[in-house]
Amino acid sequence: MRLRVLAAGAVLAAALPLTACGGGASDAADNPLHLVQPGTISAAVSTDQPPFASAAKGGTPKGYIVDLTDEVAKRLHVKVQYKASTVPGALQGVTTGQYDLAASGLGVTPERERSVAFTKALYWSTTAVLTRKSSSAKGLGDFKGRKVGVVTGAVQERFLDKMPGVVATKFQNQNAAVSQLLSGNLDAFVVGGPDADAYLKQYDSLKVAVSAPVDHPTAMATGRDNTAFRTAVDKQLAAMVADGTFLKIYRRWFTEPPRPELVKVWPALGK
Repeated sequence: MRLRVLAAGAVLAAALPLTACGGGASDAADNPLHLVQPGTISAAVSTDQPPFASAAKGGTPKGYIVDLTDEVAKRLHVKVQYKASTVPGALQGVTTGQYDLAASGLGVTPERERSVAFTKALYWSTTAVLTRKSSSAKGLGDFKGRKVGVVTGAVQERFLDKMPGVVATKFQNQNAAVSQLLSGNLDAFVVGGPDADAYLKQYDSLKVAVSAPVDHPTAMATGRDNTAFRTAVDKQLAAMVADGTFLKIYRRWFTEPPRPELVKVWPALGK
């Protein structure tokens, strides 16, 4: 039976030492996946990333990444303990050995790969510039001198370089940025395309002014040294693709078909 716990509060509490996963014969038998807590995946999740992850009633996480993680855990015969975190906090926690998995929709970038390792691709996204419907902006050059928001540590920070003369405004989470956009204190918000679509469904006053493809996949992150766990996750993802479970979960959260880049990673998705 899976354990679904969302622990709020400080996410960067004292991290467990990397040596906690040990390497003796007893450890290999009792904890073959080298998890922080044997038998339980400690998963940091950012619940302001709809449809990848958001908070249901009571704070329980839900979303595409959560469903995939739950299914992987079920197939590995382990539990999952979710802990609330920002994306930077999740990545740092994975790096220090506090978490086994950063269970969020993470863009795979060279900068991040220097500190964490990624699962195989789970999604191929776009970048969207979210604005109010009253805005006349239709191109990247139309935001000069305007306040444009982005989440600190998000891959979309780099996209601001394509928007000349904007007044960059950093936020700790997406919900705070959208709130400021709705109130008129922000002119635009740069965010992942699926996240933008989720907000459009919630708020009739918003629109996407600009959309652009990205050059990297979306995945989950593990510690660089925990090859056993990462290999096990990828193996179960491959099994889910083969038996149709992956696509079933995908269609639960997305209306558009998988992009060609994702199908190239998982050819069975295109059959």
